[in-house]
Amino acid sequence: MVNILPIASGKGGVGKSAIAVNLAILLAQKGKKVVLIDFDLGGANLHTLLGLKNNHTGLGNFIYKQETSFAPLLQETGVPNLQFIAGDCLFPGTPNMSFFIKRKMVKEIEALDADYAILDLGGGTTYNTLDFYLLTYNSILVTSPELTSILNAYSFLKSAAYRFLIRQFKAKSPERAMIDDYVNNSAAGAESSFVALVDEICRQYPASGEKARQELLKYRPQVILNMGKSTQDLEMARRLRSLVWNKLNIAMDFVGFTPKDEAIELAVATRKPVAVSNPQNPFVVHLNSAADRILLHTYQFNENLEDSEFFGNNENQDIEELLKNSF
Repeated sequence: MVNILPIASGKGGVGKSAIAVNLAILLAQKGKKVVLIDFDLGGANLHTLLGLKNNHTGLGNFIYKQETSFAPLLQETGVPNLQFIAGDCLFPGTPNMSFFIKRKMVKEIEALDADYAILDLGGGTTYNTLDFYLLTYNSILVTSPELTSILNAYSFLKSAAYRFLIRQFKAKSPERAMIDDYVNNSAAGAESSFVALVDEICRQYPASGEKARQELLKYRPQVILNMGKSTQDLEMARRLRSLVWNKLNIAMDFVGFTPKDEAIELAVATRKPVAVSNPQNPFVVHLNSAADRILLHTYQFNENLEDSEFFGNNENQDIEELLKNSF
């Protein structure tokens, strides 16, 4: 069974795609069959980092129903054991995806002949991004030690927790109505608590609420702190973990610390990943340790999300904007 490993970031500029590309290469070098997929719909450019031309069918062809499976989308990368699926770069401005298309994409990912399917998601907290991020209980979030990046990472995990919670209940259920009220109150400026919301759902709807709470306990995101300058930056990582636990009652794990390195920018310019061009580079060495930790985990599809209807009329709406006043 393929391990689905979505990789996201709260905002751009933290090196998420460099992490995704080089992590995929390192896992492939360890003998794992890997498929790297560019899920940054509307801004797909992962092919550039791999040194591939923008002339191959990709997710855009699948979304526009020009291809009926992922098989024709697979392309070789020149790295043994590593295949690639491009994004929508031939179809700029890919529109919102229907529930049917999303479910079909998930089934295609599950059917891949691979040990790992790495999904490089777009930045931000749109419904589409969060839905694919939540395909597993312990997806990876990339951040940097700057305060703004740490706060963006927290906002992303808060939005993911909200999306995770609401997907536990059927559409038009009273539990979802209660969560809607929570969001509306947050948008109106009222201070509210995610933990208090979960407690209140459990109080009013004990059976479904407790089931959702138990699922939330399984949700354990993993974080890679990128662009570090010294071990003192690890203090920011500890602050993020404390914030997520205190405000969301969600445990999280750090699986990697990678240093800031000019070689990464050079690798983008030369279109050759640093894991290939310079395997002894400090960034690669540290990321290789993260890859070893990742190999200890199982990233199976989260089947316990209510999928009868996705919440929200606009799947590209940013949840963070709705929740900006909540804790």
